[in-house]
Amino acid sequence: MAVQPIHLQVSPESLNQGEQAIRQEIAVQLYVQKIFTFGQARHLANLSVWEFQKLLGEKEVSRHYDAEDLAQDIATIQTGDW
Repeated sequence: MAVQPIHLQVSPESLNQGEQAIRQEIAVQLYVQKIFTFGQARHLANLSVWEFQKLLGEKEVSRHYDAEDLAQDIATIQTGDW
């Protein structure tokens, strides 16, 4: 299996705001490109489910949701990590 390159851009504003802003920007981009699930992206962003949902709304990103996302959400609820 060949590894496909991914392209990420970090805005100067995020660079100036520090690590948390950079992590959030990268997490959103990985989510948009369907490289990360919602759960993976929110963990990278270090945000709760609700905080990451709000961030997606602010960035006008539609949420995609599939069976893998559902399984991840169930596991998150069962572990109490939300």
